[in-house]
Amino acid sequence: MRVKREFVIIAVLGLVLVLVWMWVLGIVPGKKRVREPIEGSVTEEVSPEELRKKAEEAALSLSNWLKKQQEIEEMLAYQEGARDPFHLSLKTKEETKEEIKESLPLQPPKLVLKGIAWDETKPLALINGLLAKEGDTIQGARIVKIDFERVVIRYRSKEFVIELIEWKGEKSSEM
Repeated sequence: MRVKREFVIIAVLGLVLVLVWMWVLGIVPGKKRVREPIEGSVTEEVSPEELRKKAEEAALSLSNWLKKQQEIEEMLAYQEGARDPFHLSLKTKEETKEEIKESLPLQPPKLVLKGIAWDETKPLALINGLLAKEGDTIQGARIVKIDFERVVIRYRSKEFVIELIEWKGEKSSEM
């Protein structure tokens, strides 16, 4: 008897839950909505003059709308050179990095030539504590030529000369 009572209580609660859920969704049992049929023809016959007149009205309202949009854009236009805070840039990170690199003045990386092991066939240079030969790249700068007292590097398609450290200080000049 007790099992039957629990089963009935669970069934009633389930039914109430389903009815509440249907009511929330707008599905009310027993209430049927019947749409009234539309009387008359759905389509109307329109004369060519009326059709032309409606088309002209539509074109006129479209042109008026376009004029209003243009006036609004002119009102919201920023002065030349100013940045529009509502305009999102669609550039990629790489494009932005390239623009920044191009806008910065061309400076070679800080390279210190500490020594040269001269050999006509295979000269070596000690740059920033690294042993390098012609054709090697250090910090983005390619070693073009190693001479007896200097090294020529190419950085961003521009050549620079690094001379051996003198006792007075470092020397770096552009070619």
